Amino acid sequence: MSVGQVRLLLDREPLEPEVEARLSSEERRSLEALRRATAAAESLGLARSGSYRTLVDRGAAPLVTLVIAAPPDRVEPYGWWFPIVGSVPYRGYFDPARADAFARGLADEGLDTYVRPAVLYSTLGWFDDPVPRSLLALEPLFVFETIVHELVHETVFVSGDLAYNEALASFVAHEAALREHAGTPEAELARARFADERRFGALLDALAADLSALYASVSSAEEARARREAVFARFRDEATAAAGFETDRFEGLARAPLSNAFVVAHRTYLGDLPCFERELAGLAGDLAAFIAAHRESPGRRSDCPAISSER
Repeated sequence: MSVGQVRLLLDREPLEPEVEARLSSEERRSLEALRRATAAAESLGLARSGSYRTLVDRGAAPLVTLVIAAPPDRVEPYGWWFPIVGSVPYRGYFDPARADAFARGLADEGLDTYVRPAVLYSTLGWFDDPVPRSLLALEPLFVFETIVHELVHETVFVSGDLAYNEALASFVAHEAALREHAGTPEAELARARFADERRFGALLDALAADLSALYASVSSAEEARARREAVFARFRDEATAAAGFETDRFEGLARAPLSNAFVVAHRTYLGDLPCFERELAGLAGDLAAFIAAHRESPGRRSDCPAISSER
């Protein structure tokens, strides 16, 4: 266990009335959304969990910072292997400065890098994970979806198959939010955001295809770096303008630091969702039955294309 993980566990405070009294009214609303999420998750058949029942206050600092890397001439992750989780396309750090230093070292080796904060993460049931106070500063709908997402990881996890794990967690969290907020403006917001994620995924698929075609025609990493800037410029100027986003979820996309690592990072987390939609429809929309099927047999379904870890 890392020193950062130990410190995190030692800093936990039970979410008792005296702790809640320190929270703002906005934070208390998000805390209520968190509790609704844990109750909804349990009612749908996700694993009963001791996570997200304690608070840790790290201020505005991210709970963990992720570093993603990729070769400059291939749209594929530079992966690492860890016990339990298997091969993953990122490294996580509790100290943002260490994450930045690690990313600089990878860049010095010639790799593309992308560094991003993670508002929450799961130890997959090995520990009772705390809630960072920074999460409660976010809107209740986002908190609800984030908590369900992480509880899916505690329930169903296939070692070495991050794309499946993330696609499943995103899908279940979205469907749970629709059911929990049915008939309210939050349900429409959840639908619109998820639709935007699908649009963003389609944009990244097209960008990855353009980049892969380019890389197949170059003779060196240096040539790949020089020629791909035109592809990135086209993505910013044309694709994002035509995407038809319904929300402000991706309003900063035109200014994003594009690289192979950026593409790999976001495609991995989006995955191929239509197969899950078909499976749920085949179960007459019964989300609990869908979850039970994946608990019983985690991984691919016969009618689903493989979700490559490069996605």
